[in-house]
Amino acid sequence: MDALDRILPKVEKPSRYLGGETNSIVKDHAQMRATVAFGFPDVYEIGMSHLGLRILYSLLNEREDVACERVFAPWPDMERELRQAGLPLQSLETRTPMGEFDIVGFSLQYEMTYSNILTMLDLADIPFRTEHRSFASPLVVGGGPVAFAPEPIADFFDCFVIGDAEEAFPRLIDLYVELRDEYAKRPQGRRALLRRLADIPGVYVPSLYRTEIDPEQGYLIVTGPVEPLPGEEPAPFPIKRAVVEDLADYPFPSKILVPHSEIVHDRVSMEIARGCTEGCRFCQAGIIYRPVRERSPREIIETTLKSLDETGYNEVTLSALSVADYSCFPDLLEKVAESLETRKASVSLGSLRVYGITDKTTRDTGRVRKGGFTIAPEAGTQRMRDVINKGITQEDLEKATTAAFSAGWERIKLYFMCGLPTETQEDLDGILDRCKDVLRLARQARSRNGGEKGKRRPVQVGLSVSSFIPKPFSAFQWWGMDSEALLEEKQRYVRTRLPRGVKLSRHHVPTSVIEGVLARGDRRLGKVIEWAWHHGARFDGWTECFRRDVWDQAFAAEGLDPDLFIKGLPVEAKLPWDHIDTLVTKEFLVKDYLKAFKNKFAPACEKPYKGFQFPEDKDEKLVCYSCGLECDLKHIYSERKRERQLLMLSPSAPQAEPEVEEPVSVDKAHRYLCRFTKLGRPRFLSHLDVMRTLQRALRRAKVPMLMSQGFSPKPVMAFGPALALGIESAEEWVEFHSLEPLDTEQVLPEVNRDLPEGIRFLSMEPFEHAAASLTVLFDRALYSATLPESEGTDLQQHRRQVAAFNERTSVLVEKIVKGKTRVRDLKHFVGQVEVQLKQDALYLTIPVRVGSGGSARPEDVLQAIYGHAVAGVSIRRERLLQTGEPGPQTPTADSINTDMKEPVESRNEGARI
Repeated sequence: MDALDRILPKVEKPSRYLGGETNSIVKDHAQMRATVAFGFPDVYEIGMSHLGLRILYSLLNEREDVACERVFAPWPDMERELRQAGLPLQSLETRTPMGEFDIVGFSLQYEMTYSNILTMLDLADIPFRTEHRSFASPLVVGGGPVAFAPEPIADFFDCFVIGDAEEAFPRLIDLYVELRDEYAKRPQGRRALLRRLADIPGVYVPSLYRTEIDPEQGYLIVTGPVEPLPGEEPAPFPIKRAVVEDLADYPFPSKILVPHSEIVHDRVSMEIARGCTEGCRFCQAGIIYRPVRERSPREIIETTLKSLDETGYNEVTLSALSVADYSCFPDLLEKVAESLETRKASVSLGSLRVYGITDKTTRDTGRVRKGGFTIAPEAGTQRMRDVINKGITQEDLEKATTAAFSAGWERIKLYFMCGLPTETQEDLDGILDRCKDVLRLARQARSRNGGEKGKRRPVQVGLSVSSFIPKPFSAFQWWGMDSEALLEEKQRYVRTRLPRGVKLSRHHVPTSVIEGVLARGDRRLGKVIEWAWHHGARFDGWTECFRRDVWDQAFAAEGLDPDLFIKGLPVEAKLPWDHIDTLVTKEFLVKDYLKAFKNKFAPACEKPYKGFQFPEDKDEKLVCYSCGLECDLKHIYSERKRERQLLMLSPSAPQAEPEVEEPVSVDKAHRYLCRFTKLGRPRFLSHLDVMRTLQRALRRAKVPMLMSQGFSPKPVMAFGPALALGIESAEEWVEFHSLEPLDTEQVLPEVNRDLPEGIRFLSMEPFEHAAASLTVLFDRALYSATLPESEGTDLQQHRRQVAAFNERTSVLVEKIVKGKTRVRDLKHFVGQVEVQLKQDALYLTIPVRVGSGGSARPEDVLQAIYGHAVAGVSIRRERLLQTGEPGPQTPTADSINTDMKEPVESRNEGARI
């Protein structure tokens, strides 16, 4: 057991730190030209859901000379344990300290993760500031949407990749490792090397640029490059973002990482397009990711199906900033849904605009399972939607609601914002009115569709109300953010008037205010962030972790007023992010900003003026506002028209399994009983994690599993008694049903092929339908416990202590269940414990009752024997037992002394542990 494994039992979710996932890639660093740590400054569940991680992890590891490994921010409990144990932050793949990589690349998705970046650097023993680093430190690189306004964290990074990273980041890696050894020998070699990196399009090196205070607004502005060294040219200014012109040059990965534990977006996410030209004036992403670049329908369908084969997932999300605006969206969705239906896999849609929810959309997305739709009207009145350029109408919202609930969907979630420019109370009332409209229309649609009371769950309408933040490069970047008090009042107004039947999820206003400050701040905020970190700021985007008092003190300590950074500004103001060139001109943004105050809606560019569908009539022109990008509208038109025609002509994707016309009942399916192990690090996976892992392994092996019926079909499987977290098992049991008889000798190696190390199927045998389910088959378990040396090695002494426990008639333990303290007698659940010496280690065997009547934790038994919690003990469930008729390959408990009292709950007073 290594040092990290010893601290994992002490943290809340040890599965975050295990590694070894399906499709993870481990390479020998000694054979690599470059090693890269992909740092994500948030928890595993969020980072593993990120598309950028999946893209770059695959892209870099495809190279034979580069190893890319993942590092996530440790939750505060893990940070504490790492510090107490004196351990560095390590990668998941090889447990290499982050500070030993050549390059550390941080994905910057959210301003409220800034403090986590410092945590990760500190745990890796990497100096915070670039001027304190030498060639002994990794090159620290940042990228992602937050990197477009990077000044608050500029001092912590050696450089940033601004824009698409597929081309720029590999070029940066190659140039850095090529020149590093040579430049390490030069005076000012590190600075000179950074200057060479700055020549790569999209690379910004903050230390190469000078700053000065703008007297008009009081911001610290980047004014140009510093004086170059002799023989150098000044660094490029402004810094133009990197753009991948054709996504086909970088196919989306199909063999993506499959986590052991549940993550936020636990499914295949297929990027169908990048960029958005709908022109929402509050939206930063619509500017920094322009122009729209679409993947071909053929690539999307082929990659989606291959991803299901490689991962074992049974759900796919089509992902884009605006999925419904993909040029042949309805036809693509139909083809994808057809392809997935025979696999019992479902398709869902990310960021769907209201007009994309039609009868056809709801039918195609609901072929396998029906979950819910999420739509974002953003504003409650048509006037406000025109102000923010949100191209939807009340009619669109009503049609979408009716279509979804008429098709049998049960949930819809609405996203709105408060604090938008020119907002009035009428606009807040509009949010409430739209909720009432959706609730009314949903109930009407359900009623017409036979959804009488008592036969279905009630309509579920969710509402999320966030606070508007004027992000850099959005058309509203000059507008001031509402005060915290005003935003709280607006949130309260909506919350207290919400109609019954609508569930509100409101964003934490103090967090949003600090987010706004950090999003719009200048380089001086680096000291504020560092002060806050030193005084406990961690995971500031999590309400339970956010400490507003620390941030207030940090601003005061550095003599900065946070309101300076969220005030309204004239359009001619110099901004802390003006040195970054998104390729969209400021003149375009100013014009669009001024349109807002005339309530003027501007149709999306790269499309016709009418509707969201791509034009059938080639004489219909596409919209262009001359935003600064050099778009070839003729090429855009011809290419998308060609792809649409090819999609219409193409047959449905090949079907992987024979279609089942009628549902197959359990008694007609083929039942199989399997034994498997759970050894080593998988002991830190929960019972649900193991269930998901095995289900996906069976799907990867193309086992045609029987699925349950209903709105959300799941594999029909059963497991033996759940194993507690942190305990190994030499023999666990699972049963499943197959639609076809299996050649188990052929299937077994396929199932085992990509399972995590330590989980292996030992056998797979047909199981009679008349046999009892695993949920009731076993009633005893035999555990072993290997004691650490700290407990001593005197066998006779241990035998005396064990004998004393065996002789006791009652051992009471307290257990908190649903907030209530319950007292149970261990002797009702534990048989005769034995101790012996095996390979110089003391080894206890502990028979325990399992089942619905309750059980005993081996840790409690050990504490009762020795009078204290035994740290560092290794516990394993050796086998499950049955006292009745034996099932296939299941031993009985006859040869083991498992005498126990009948289990009862007790509230009696007595000796407790």
